[in-house]
Order: sequence, then structure tokens, then C-alpha cells
Amino acid sequence: MKQNLLLVCLVFIFSASQAQISVRVKKNSSGSEVDVKTSGKSGGTKETETKPASGETKTTSSPNTEKPSADTASKPSAVGSFDESYKGPAKVQLKAFWRSLEKLRAGDMQALGNAERMLGQVKQNDPSYEVAAFEKEVAGYRSIADKDAKAKSDAAGKASEAKQYFNGVWQKMIGVYSKGSIIEPGVSGKAYLDRVQAVNLPEYNERKKNTSDAESGNYVKLIDEMLADYKNYLMRTDRLKWNVTNVLVKARNEANPQTKMKILEEAKYECEAVLLMSPNNTAFKQKLDEVNKLLGNADSEASKFYTSDFHKQNVGKIVWSNKPLVIGKEKDMAANIKTGFKTGEAIFGTMYLGNYLKQLMNGNTKMRIVIRVDGGTAVWGGDLSYIIVPLTVQDKSYLQFALLPDEQWFNANYAPYVKEENWTYSYFIDDLAKAGDISHTITCELEFPTNIQSDIKSSLSLDLSDGSAAIKSLSTKLHDQLMASRTLPKAGMSNAALEQQMVAAANNLGWNDKFSKAVITSLSWTIAKNDLTGAILYRWLPAVCTIKGTDGKCYYQEFSFKQEYTGGGNYSNTVKFNSYGGKREIGCDKIK
Repeated sequence: MKQNLLLVCLVFIFSASQAQISVRVKKNSSGSEVDVKTSGKSGGTKETETKPASGETKTTSSPNTEKPSADTASKPSAVGSFDESYKGPAKVQLKAFWRSLEKLRAGDMQALGNAERMLGQVKQNDPSYEVAAFEKEVAGYRSIADKDAKAKSDAAGKASEAKQYFNGVWQKMIGVYSKGSIIEPGVSGKAYLDRVQAVNLPEYNERKKNTSDAESGNYVKLIDEMLADYKNYLMRTDRLKWNVTNVLVKARNEANPQTKMKILEEAKYECEAVLLMSPNNTAFKQKLDEVNKLLGNADSEASKFYTSDFHKQNVGKIVWSNKPLVIGKEKDMAANIKTGFKTGEAIFGTMYLGNYLKQLMNGNTKMRIVIRVDGGTAVWGGDLSYIIVPLTVQDKSYLQFALLPDEQWFNANYAPYVKEENWTYSYFIDDLAKAGDISHTITCELEFPTNIQSDIKSSLSLDLSDGSAAIKSLSTKLHDQLMASRTLPKAGMSNAALEQQMVAAANNLGWNDKFSKAVITSLSWTIAKNDLTGAILYRWLPAVCTIKGTDGKCYYQEFSFKQEYTGGGNYSNTVKFNSYGGKREIGCDKIK
């Protein structure tokens, strides 16, 4: 009997040791109660029972018996198993949740979404069912899934960025290399250097080391093929000859040291660009050394024209001031140097050059000046607007002139303008007087009679909002002064019949102007012949026709008139229009 009792006890103990505890926590008005259920289950067990304290609910969890995923260290702790005894309103959803949770525990992360959804429905259908521990476990899987998604996204982003980068380098390489033998026009010197620097080979080589073929696509292969063929490309296109050697020849024949240095700099940029792509290119290294030497020589040659560091810094520019600058002491007059002027201020320009004026002017004393007020039509001071540059100042490497002169300048320098009937200043000041008491933008361009120096252009502002009475008064004064000096051109011959026909021919042109008198300005006819055969075509005479305009002012217009050749040394008696020239204002008392 004792033996049987001992056997029963052993069986009971063994069964108890194999039991599994299921826990169901149910909430009620007085707190929470724990329903502990024991059931048999094969395999090892681990029991944990936590009773409620201070109204809080504790959960008893059973071990996870599912097959762990490969990354067991990162998996959240399992909190129990499905409660078969639960018959509540969330029974279906709870069962579905546990099926998804078992898949998650087995490593199937695709079940995560369904597990979250079913757990939400359990809470909705049975709010009393305690799910906090399960939510924590599911949240752990969500964290794993989010990290995995982020890692995949980062990897995809890295691959996309790498492909985009190498695609960009490949496209830039197309701008500096070609499989053909034609150099793209204009892509040399600084422009070519900019393209090569944009490729950034050091960065490319560094990024290539840390990028797989899959990430870079096929671009690295294409780029490396271009780089490997770059030396052959230089030979095919003969860049050294066309973009360096020929440039040096052009620089050798350049008379302007400043222009010479700009040309040499282009050759320098070309060499530097090639050596960035092909660091060991001996031919371009040698040419770069030669270019640097020539640049040094050109700089020394140019330095003899500089009157100061200020001159060197502003060579090829116009510096504006409200007083004439003292050459060599410009920095002491910094307060006078400006590009914005106001009512009452004079405007003077100092143009700094890289050659002596006499070389640039080549015997001329007229330098054309193109002045525009607020982008309008250029001031027309007679046939051409110009400033007078006496030969006595042409031994300088700078030119000082007045744009809006003061009274002192007019007294000392304006007489030659009146003598030559140069209306440049008069017409410019007329434009300002008519434009009103507002702020203006004025552009000024000086054009050289030789091609040694490029034209120099500059701009400034003039604010007349404080009034332009002085300018209006000056406009009238200059106009009257010039008008007093102007007379009709002298007659070369007098022929009343011809003069009447000329007036009629001019009026038949359909112009609004109605001409009243003609003055023939030549002593004799000029014969026009066919350039190829030498056959006589016609003869012509220059003349001016006078008019009093609707504005109350009087003018004369330059013309030429012709008579057709009829053969045998004879010409038609009919006078016809041939050409016209400039129109000039003149005092009405001069055309009576």
C-alpha cells in the first residue's frame, strides 16, 4: 500500500512539474483579478506568477516555445501563450492575434501588421482583457521591422545617390573628353579649366574605392575608359597645338601688354586643365613652364605703364570722381571717387591704360564717346560724339576727361569744341535738362581708333531730385554759344535753276520737312562710273537744303543730287535725289 501511495505521489509531482500555467487577467470595478489555469504541456517550463498590487495588474507569462529567428538577441521577450479557456467577445480576434504572434516568434515579420491589427480589435471588442504585455512584445517586433526598413532604405538611398553622383561625373566627362577628333569651339582656357575642375577627379577616385559596381551602375566603367583614353584624345584633337602653341604665337604679336597677359592666361588655364586630367603629361608641363615665364615678362613689360598700384588695379577701367584726380595720389582722394553723383556735382573720368595714348590714338585727336541716359539713344554731337584729346597729353598712359564739366573746365577747355562745332556736351546736357528732376543711369563708352586697346565702358548714377536748374541754364548757354558760331556752308557754285530743282527733289522725298533753299557746296560736278567697265553712269553735286521746323528752330540738311548720263558727253537736264547726310540746327537769321 505504501508503495502504491509513493508511486501516486511521484506521478503527481511529475505531472505538476510538466504543467503549463495560463494567465487571464480580468478587470472589474474593484481592481483586477488573476485567473490562473494549469494545463499539461510537454517540454521544459518556466513559471512566473505576479499578483496585483495597489490596484495594478501583473501578468504571468509562459515561455515562448516557437522556433527562434536567426537574430534571437534582438527579438522581444515572449509573454505567454493562447488562452484556450477564454470565451469572451474578442475570442476570434484573440485567436487570430496569437496565430500572427506565433509566426512573428518563428521569424515571419510579414505577420506583424496583422498581429497589430488583431490586437487592436481585441482591445476594442473586450476592453477588460489585459493586453499591455502583448503590446510591448508586438512593439518590440515593430521596432525591429522599422530598423530593418530604415537600413534597407538607407542602403537603397546610398545606392541611388552613388548612381546619381557617378552619372553626374560621366556627364561632366563628356564636356572634357571626346572619342572624336574635334575640339568643341570655345571650350578652351578658363572655360575648359572650369569644366575639368567640376569633374573633381580626386573626389571621384576616393568615392570609387568605397562604392560597389552595383551601386555605381555602369558609369564607373565608362568614366575609367574615358580617363584611360584621355592622352590619346589630346593627340587626336591636337589640343596642345590649337589651344596652347597657337595662343602663344598670338600673344607674341600683341602690342597691348594687358591683352597679351589675358591671352597668355588662357594658355595657362588650358595647361592646368589638362594636367589635372593627365598629371604626367610632359608636353603640357613644359608649355606651362614656358607660359609662366612669358607671363612674368609681360607683367614686367606692362609695369612701365603703371603710374601707381592704383593704376595697376584699375587698368582698362574708368574711375569716376567729382574732382579731377591727381595721378599718383588717388588713394588720398578716396572721398572724391564715386559712382553716384548728385545735383551740383561735376563728373570727371580718369581712364587707366596699359599703353601710352599716342600708341592707341595713332595720330588722332578725336576719341569717340558714346553716352546714353537711362539706356536711351546715344547722344549725337554732330557727325559723331567725341572728346578732344590733344597730342600734348598723349604721352601718358591714362586719359582724364570731363563728363559733366564744371565752370572752370569749360573756361579752360571748351573753346576747341566750339571751333569744331562739337555738340557732344551741349546735346548731353540738353538730354539731362529734358529728362527732369529725377535719378538717372548714365553709361559712357570710349572707343579707340586702333584695335590695340578694346573699348572701355562704364556707368554711374546722377540724382537730380534736388533740382536741375543749373543744368537747364547751362544747356541754354552752350546751345546759344554753339549756334552763334555756326554758319551755313559756303557756296561752291551758284546756279538758281539747279538750286530750285534740288529743293523740289528734296521735297519730293515725302519727308515732313519742307525745304526752302539750296546751297551747292562744291565747285564742280563729280563723275560716277561703273566699277567694272568704267562706263559713265551719272554726275553729282553736294548741297545743303534749309528748313524752319515746326519746333520753331531752323536747320540745314546735307544732300547730294545727280543728273543721269545720256551719252555723247551729255547729261539729263533733270536733277534727281542721290543721297543724304547729317542734319544740323542753325540760327534762323543765318538762312534768310
